[in-house]
Amino acid sequence: MSQVPPSRGLTSKLKGLSRIPTPVIFVGSILLAVLVLWWQGQLQKLIDTVSDASVTPLVIALAIYLVGLAIQCYRWHALVVMAHGRSDFAKASEAFLTSVVINYAAPVGLAVPSRAALTKRALGLDASATGTIALWEIGVDVLVLGFGTVVWLILAPGAIGEVGTELEHSAGRYALFGVLGAIIVALALVFLLRTETRRARVLSFGRSILLAPLERPRVALMTLLVTIAYWVTQGLVLWLLIDAMHVETTFTLVLGITTLPILVGMLSPIPGGAVVREALMYVVARLADVPGGEVVAAAVIYRMALFGGILVLYLIIRAWLAMRPTPPTPLADASTS
Repeated sequence: MSQVPPSRGLTSKLKGLSRIPTPVIFVGSILLAVLVLWWQGQLQKLIDTVSDASVTPLVIALAIYLVGLAIQCYRWHALVVMAHGRSDFAKASEAFLTSVVINYAAPVGLAVPSRAALTKRALGLDASATGTIALWEIGVDVLVLGFGTVVWLILAPGAIGEVGTELEHSAGRYALFGVLGAIIVALALVFLLRTETRRARVLSFGRSILLAPLERPRVALMTLLVTIAYWVTQGLVLWLLIDAMHVETTFTLVLGITTLPILVGMLSPIPGGAVVREALMYVVARLADVPGGEVVAAAVIYRMALFGGILVLYLIIRAWLAMRPTPPTPLADASTS
């Protein structure tokens, strides 16, 4: 009896996974993410905090949050255009929203590749375009949030010392993941750079990713501006949520909460940056001399608002796709457009 080669068995499994409809992945990711938040105790926190919050700021914040998610969908669409020359906004948005939910049930190491893989499947992109989109999405976020963090560290007295103390508690864990990541990267480089042909291919692949913004500078600039607009909306959302918790807000407080905690949580190995993000928000609140508990409660509402906003926007996108006369074929290569 003949045996199936291991490589063919793995390939067939991957093809089977690729045939799972995106709505099924979306619903499964929602359920898993809610389960993770329930296990972390944040669902009960949400119920306890919302009952004491002012209703009007909450409603306005949720509306702005929905606008922010739409801006993120457009940002992902713009990244596809930057990398590939063309995009299907509806399909790109569906892939993006599904991957955001995955992000709250998995660490960034899985969320980013899943986002790229879903977009690749939906739009028929090649590996170079997929890698460009995944890398530069992180890059523009880090650029904007990093700049905001530096501004906050300058404006908030004692911020550098307090943040350093708080990060020391997680230093061992981050060091472990850093070492493991370095080992994986080193092993991958050894494999990929073993022959001259592979080295040339990797060099060409990396160059195309890094220089992608120069190929379409106007789209790259638009992506950066859209990213800034998105984080401004998130600052407004957090401002309103903190106000709903009856806490006096200031520009420095909102800037600190919107930048450093979210940046560190985004890069955290913990699913959704849970715990790490809230701990740093507590530090920011303490430096601003406001109640940390109420600020963390606002952060919990902010985290949970994601699911309501994504569900609404996802249903709109699905309705849009269903109303189209014929499903679009995968995008042809538009690198010359």
